[in-house]
Amino acid sequence: IIKNWLSEIPEDPMEVDSAVDAVQMLVLRTYGFIRSQVCDQVELFSESFFKLPMMRRLEEDMASMQISEEDKQAYEARRERLTSEIEKTQETLTEVEACITRIQDFQLKCASQPLMKRTLSSG
Repeated sequence: IIKNWLSEIPEDPMEVDSAVDAVQMLVLRTYGFIRSQVCDQVELFSESFFKLPMMRRLEEDMASMQISEEDKQAYEARRERLTSEIEKTQETLTEVEACITRIQDFQLKCASQPLMKRTLSSG
């Protein structure tokens, strides 16, 4: 690729300005090419030398963690409180569903009464 770019640079002394421009463009292209190659390797580098060792160390540290007895008791108390709240909420939900059913039944009953009155009065 670089040979092609070099061959495009004019060698005639009369075309010095265009040669300078061509060399500058060649330098910029080369820089861009090198930069893209390096950028492709940076991710691999960071993965290999930073992220994987850090994840291994984190896994080891997490495996060796111990929760204190005080924290265990606090979490158990919270779990019991949340379980109690869930039960209360489920009971409330059941009551609300029962109320909705009664209201819907009442609505149907009210909606059917005018029909019955009309049927009775016309018959």
